[in-house]
Amino acid sequence: MFKMNKNRCYQYPVSVTIFDGEKEQTGRFTATFKVMPNSALRDESNADKRLLDLVLVNVEGVEVPGDDGKPLQGEALVETLKDDPSVSAAMVAAYQESITKKNRPRT
Repeated sequence: MFKMNKNRCYQYPVSVTIFDGEKEQTGRFTATFKVMPNSALRDESNADKRLLDLVLVNVEGVEVPGDDGKPLQGEALVETLKDDPSVSAAMVAAYQESITKKNRPRT
């Protein structure tokens, strides 16, 4: 019998490339996502929310200096990464890949 936990969270690697001036920087970090039911994603009360606001729980393996030069942590780090267009696009792509990857048929 197949049993499913409706309140799943999991870690998944995120690969990102950002441009800083003329330099291209590529790296990887780990994001913790929670699985949102399709009904919650389509719920009108979530219409103005971004996908990452609903599914991103935490990040590890990435360092962003704050205004004081010290690395950001916790919610400040998560919000900064969600605010960067390149990083947020990479995290959305990682989440979508993580949901579909395991359910693809093998050939």
